[in-house]
Amino acid sequence: MTDSSNSSYDVAIVGAGPVGSLCALAHARKGARVALLEANPKAAGRLAGEWLHPPAVRMLQENGVSLDACPHSSQGNGFVVFPDDRSEPIVLPYSSGALGMTCEHSELVSTLHDAMEDNSQVQFYQGARVQNIENGRITYSIDGTQNSLVTDRVIGADGRASIVRKSLGLPPERLTCSRMIGVVAEGIDLPHEGYGHVILGGPGPILIFRLGENTVRIIVDVPLDHWTPRDRVAMLTESYAYLLPESVREAFVRALEAGEFQAAGNELQLRATYGTSHRVLIGDAAGHYHPLTAIGLTLGFSDALSLAAQPDFRVFAAKRIEAVRLPERLALCLYETFADYRPEIVAIRQATYRRWRSSSKVRGQTMKLLACEDMSLTRLGLTSFRIVVRAIASTLPKSLNLDAWRRAREVTKALLSRVGHLLVAIRNLRLTSKAPLGKNTRLWASWSRSLLTSVQPQDHKSRPTNSTDPMTPSSARDAMRRATDRLVDMQRADGSWEGEMVWCPMLTAQYVILSFIMNEKLDPRRRRLVLRQFEHTRLPEGLWGLHEHSHPYLFVTTLVYVAVRLLGVDKDDPLIAKAGQFLQTEDILGIPSWGKFWLALLNLYDWKGLNSVLPELWRVPRWVPLHPSKWYCHTRLIYMAMSVVYSSRFQTPVTPLITALQIELFGEDFDRVKFARGRTRLRKEDVFKPPTIRLRVVFLLGRVLEKIHGKNFRAKCVQTLVEQIRWELKNSDHTSISPVSGFLNILALWLQDPEDENCRRALARIEGWIWEDDAKGTRITGARSASWDTGFALQALSELPDSVAVKNAVDLGTEFLASQQIRESFDGFEAAYRSDPKGGWCFAGRWHGWPVSDCTAEAVLGLLETRTSALNDEALRESIEFMLRSQNKDGGFGSYEARRSTYGLEWLNPAEMFGESMTEKSFVECTASCMAALALSRQRLPSDVAEKAQLAISRGKSWLRKAQRSDGSWRGVWGVQFIYGTLFGIKGLRAAGSDPSDPSIRLACRWLLDRQQADGGWGEHHSGCVKGCYVAHDESQVIQTAWALIALLKAGESNWSAITRGIKFLVDNQLDDGTWNRQDMLGVFFRTALLDYELYRQYFPLHALSLYEQRRITRRNIHTMSEGLSEVTEVEATIPNTSKRAIGASVAATPVFARGPENLE
Repeated sequence: MTDSSNSSYDVAIVGAGPVGSLCALAHARKGARVALLEANPKAAGRLAGEWLHPPAVRMLQENGVSLDACPHSSQGNGFVVFPDDRSEPIVLPYSSGALGMTCEHSELVSTLHDAMEDNSQVQFYQGARVQNIENGRITYSIDGTQNSLVTDRVIGADGRASIVRKSLGLPPERLTCSRMIGVVAEGIDLPHEGYGHVILGGPGPILIFRLGENTVRIIVDVPLDHWTPRDRVAMLTESYAYLLPESVREAFVRALEAGEFQAAGNELQLRATYGTSHRVLIGDAAGHYHPLTAIGLTLGFSDALSLAAQPDFRVFAAKRIEAVRLPERLALCLYETFADYRPEIVAIRQATYRRWRSSSKVRGQTMKLLACEDMSLTRLGLTSFRIVVRAIASTLPKSLNLDAWRRAREVTKALLSRVGHLLVAIRNLRLTSKAPLGKNTRLWASWSRSLLTSVQPQDHKSRPTNSTDPMTPSSARDAMRRATDRLVDMQRADGSWEGEMVWCPMLTAQYVILSFIMNEKLDPRRRRLVLRQFEHTRLPEGLWGLHEHSHPYLFVTTLVYVAVRLLGVDKDDPLIAKAGQFLQTEDILGIPSWGKFWLALLNLYDWKGLNSVLPELWRVPRWVPLHPSKWYCHTRLIYMAMSVVYSSRFQTPVTPLITALQIELFGEDFDRVKFARGRTRLRKEDVFKPPTIRLRVVFLLGRVLEKIHGKNFRAKCVQTLVEQIRWELKNSDHTSISPVSGFLNILALWLQDPEDENCRRALARIEGWIWEDDAKGTRITGARSASWDTGFALQALSELPDSVAVKNAVDLGTEFLASQQIRESFDGFEAAYRSDPKGGWCFAGRWHGWPVSDCTAEAVLGLLETRTSALNDEALRESIEFMLRSQNKDGGFGSYEARRSTYGLEWLNPAEMFGESMTEKSFVECTASCMAALALSRQRLPSDVAEKAQLAISRGKSWLRKAQRSDGSWRGVWGVQFIYGTLFGIKGLRAAGSDPSDPSIRLACRWLLDRQQADGGWGEHHSGCVKGCYVAHDESQVIQTAWALIALLKAGESNWSAITRGIKFLVDNQLDDGTWNRQDMLGVFFRTALLDYELYRQYFPLHALSLYEQRRITRRNIHTMSEGLSEVTEVEATIPNTSKRAIGASVAATPVFARGPENLE
């Protein structure tokens, strides 16, 4: 290297890194006089490891540079991919025995500088900071002294923040796609020595490779939305450490605890231009990609040598633009394939695994493409096409299940859309390269539609990561304590918890009508409180709806109006005056069939205006698909009692009040009303789904049978059903499965015999469905929920620190819950079309007699997570066997029983106001709850039952994956709606053994995180239940926020900032007494009926807070394990200002901080 002061050169190279140094050597060997300027002499000393593919190694050797003597270097035989599904690693060696090499960055640069030492053609300006480039003159400064030199060509090898690139006026189109953390570990072995280890399954990929005999480099890719600098130690430990081989894991964690790591940004800049003839860009200055594929140095060295060999810039640029297309696309797409969790890319990833495993030839071809030894775009295109075709084929179901085909269609559509956008992006890049100095605004936009993980849209607004009003750990603990105290206070003397399940006044109205028909007068107090309930539930319009958020329903308004009039209230009373006006403007013939039925009983409608409800249908052979035994239990029991009542054609005697009501509903000409025309007339606003054509045909056949049926045969059918009703009452403590069918059962028996003993008992047991107080009046609930609420309350308490109050509450609660299990079968259950109830828990209590799969599961979870001794082995086995009886053939779990119908019967649904009510099916809630209970119970089960449980879990897991929507969510059926379903989807997969790296769980978490609102909470509007899609709420809901947080915490989601913001929302909205304000109704059934479970807003937020506190303590302990972190705060730790080790793989990293925590973002 010369010290000549001559300041005129053939070539001036800015940047003396590996690419710039090799470029200088190559030009010098061609006889050119070269000036090499390096602004930061210490840059070469950074500790960054480089992976060199075989072509890069050969290029160095051909230019007289050997790395064999470098102490921190090793040969590279290829890569080993550890799939995210935890299957066997896939070894991808370089083809034909070719070898790559790893080398410490500083040693690579030093070796190149040594090679230039004796070359008189190269003048090395160290510490030369370029200030200006203009008209062949470079102005630079060294130690504050300004100098300049003249050159025919300036070559920019100065990296991503290239001063040469800026001098060309090129638009700053760099894009940060992710961050990375680098760690150096000493004295450990790798499972596959000589290979780079690519480990998938975390939030981002992990790359591990050896640098010399004792040193290993670990590079962790961190998505941008996981990047919270003050929290990264805990995040990395939680989300990545468990994926590492055992030999690496401990050293990785130890380095994190000691703060011996460095952060960097992974940036993308596509090669659209190489500059001009006088100002040429090479290496990272021309373009750079994610370092996972390690193509940076290979492309940079090729740029340098090609430029030295080709004096004609246009030829050089055209050839290089064409040459980089394959590695560029491969680098972009391979990172996307490894990092994305969406189902279409999961299908691509799995197809890639299968392709690699299929043959060594395929593996060798892949490595040729990756190493830039095979530059055939045709071969890359054919390989990609095969993988896409196989990925699509893998999504196609092997059954005729419509949901499975729907999901396959969605995945295929998404995949083809992304491929299409990729082709458009490639075309736009070509257009950009033809006009390199112009900014193409479509460039990144087109790439962002294809590479959803790597490239965020330009208008993308990142999710807030830090609150402007940070939450302290003590505030979360205090909120948890207050919520705990309040939940304990809510416990009843018998040990149970139960909150009211609020629906609508329809049942209360039917209660009044039933009492009127049976001449059971309400006492004055009850009458007053019933009227108070009607007043309390009235909508602002003065009418009544199917729930408090609904529009007015003719059905509910009519029943309430009639009930109020039957209680002796005048039609002009303010309570019902507006309802009376409404009814005069509506066509009462359009009331749904259920309303027609109750009006007919009161002589306010003619039975001719109803479609037939045939009791004979129960006499058809059971193998017939339409047999009622195959229907959903609530539906068949309602039909059973209705068919008995319908057969009687009973109508209450006409009285002056009934006559008045006839006129108020239909006008003066009640006797002239053509009721028969009302069979098919329905008010549009009351109907969820009108009768199908096939159902209308069935109704037509029913009318024919009604005219020709035999009276004796019908009488026998009715008598059989009456006995069946008696059986149902006796085995449900005379409550029936619900008051909906219970009122009809009472009426059916009363019509047979007003003094029927079972009828009188059932009438008295109506009190068990009643909630009553002066504020809201008397209301009939649709269900009691003591077992359900107690199970969830115990689960919430199980996560809390021990205290006397909690211990006592848990002891009482487990004693109550254990006592509610049904321990004996019911005599005659098979003849009654029932599943064996033995072992199950009911929603309400043992007295109810109708156990449910998820009620059983949540009870088992509540008991086993608090007091395992509360449930003996025999009782546990019986509960498991009950749940197993509820599993469907498709692997999912039904609610009360397994699905009995092979065919879909929703077309037969006569309910009109409700949907999805005809048959059992697989529910995500029931499936997940049962899977969780089965998984927790396995170790205590006999081997044969444990084996069945494991098989059931595997089948349930398969069903959950198929039921997941392509966006990552599950639709819940018993709660609103996708947030609720996704909570259970995650719960089930985790119970089945899926870890946080599972693509289905990652996708579900991403779906939840994408729907977090600005205030940190979550809110989903109930209108989506009718539409069947997610509808965002304009107000965050406490209960749904708790559901989302429980899901994220159970999933092991690493975005701690988002979780903390959600917890802060709960804390900020908690009242002083430990409760939360009532918001929207968030329970639902049959798509349209909203429910408010009053205790949901107590134990679900508490459960979220307790899970958060447990996780927070774990994360705090991670921080405090190192002496350097002893001053850590309660919430987050600051990374200690100890020695940092830089990272890098094929391209240099852009540091996020230079010296310590004071420079953190």
